[in-house]
Amino acid sequence: MREKRPFYRVFTVTKQEAAVQQIEAAIAAFHAGQFAAAVTLAGAAEGMAPDKPEGLWSILRDNPNRPIQESKEWITRLNETRDWLKHRRPPETRALVAFETGLSILRAMDKWEPWTGPMNEFKELWFSSPMLLRPEDYSPEA
Repeated sequence: MREKRPFYRVFTVTKQEAAVQQIEAAIAAFHAGQFAAAVTLAGAAEGMAPDKPEGLWSILRDNPNRPIQESKEWITRLNETRDWLKHRRPPETRALVAFETGLSILRAMDKWEPWTGPMNEFKELWFSSPMLLRPEDYSPEA
């Protein structure tokens, strides 16, 4: 059935509920191959949360074995795709990778608990994937 008055609806949500909606939509977009939407939604949900000491973001940011030692440069690299999607900047095209998209979703999930069913399922998928870190598996699809 089609909504007869779609622009008259009003919902009141908490920040937590809004973030969960964004994360679940990001997970659905991930499964549909819509990585730009997934990264954007996950970034919005992550940005709504307060910093989490000892959370996934701080572990990634402060990793002593990171490939880029300069802290500001490393943070820029970690946020590069999210920022490219948010701002008008070259290049006009970009390869979006499942691994990076999934990591964006996990960064958002890490800041919002309790997790929902779709969030727990995504975590299980992430940690059960046998080819998660094989660079040769990441090539553009035809």
